[in-house]
Amino acid sequence: MSNWGIISAMFLVVVATGVVTYIFQDLFKGIKHYLTTVGVAFVLSLICVHILPEVFHSHVPNIGAYLLLGFVFQIFLELFSKGIEHGHVHHHAGEKHYSINKTLVSMFFGLCVHSLIEGIPLFILDAAESHVGHGHGHSHSVVHATEGFSTVFFWAILGHKIPVAVVLMLFLIQSKLKKSTMIWLFILFASMSPIGGIIGLSMDNAAAVNELSSILLAVTTGMLIHVTTLLVFEEYHNQKEKIKNIVLIIVGLVLGIFVFV
Repeated sequence: MSNWGIISAMFLVVVATGVVTYIFQDLFKGIKHYLTTVGVAFVLSLICVHILPEVFHSHVPNIGAYLLLGFVFQIFLELFSKGIEHGHVHHHAGEKHYSINKTLVSMFFGLCVHSLIEGIPLFILDAAESHVGHGHGHSHSVVHATEGFSTVFFWAILGHKIPVAVVLMLFLIQSKLKKSTMIWLFILFASMSPIGGIIGLSMDNAAAVNELSSILLAVTTGMLIHVTTLLVFEEYHNQKEKIKNIVLIIVGLVLGIFVFV
């Protein structure tokens, strides 16, 4: 598949998720918790098994600091996104009249920034490999040079993006916006990671692309680590359905371990 085919696929999968959620909104209201838990555990597994080894294979000094930067940056973004990346929106305790529309702009801004940033490393990882020219392979490599993009990172983005798309569509429905406004907002959200991918493609011949790609991958991975670990711990400590949540988490982790074996 071409790079533009990959970008189109990422966009269309998210849009299709929104359409299906809109049509079967009552069903998805009931299962969004399960989708989110499995999806986030799947992404966490991919991070631990495939992506982190690639991050630390980098020769960029203090690469771990960029992981922490991404982790902290995600905390900052959640001041705007209200935690929708976790599969739900945080409602502040004591707010008797919580206004959905009042928080929609800031939430949408945070969510779009997150999506844009996580799409950038998708293709420039391959460009980095071509610039390094060391002539050796990585046993845990995220990059598949024959395909021209990071297969594992692509699935990590989708595994995280699909549950978020479900929650966002349900939130937009709940907001009682005009249908045309709701459609355009959702299309904008679906476009963010593909736009990030296009930015990455434009960096294909940029100077110092190897170091830049490693830094961006570390920052994005730090953001995803924050999102995934927080939700996994939230679900684990949910006493009401603790056994069910543990099973769902294990299912997601196992899928991530074996999907690229």
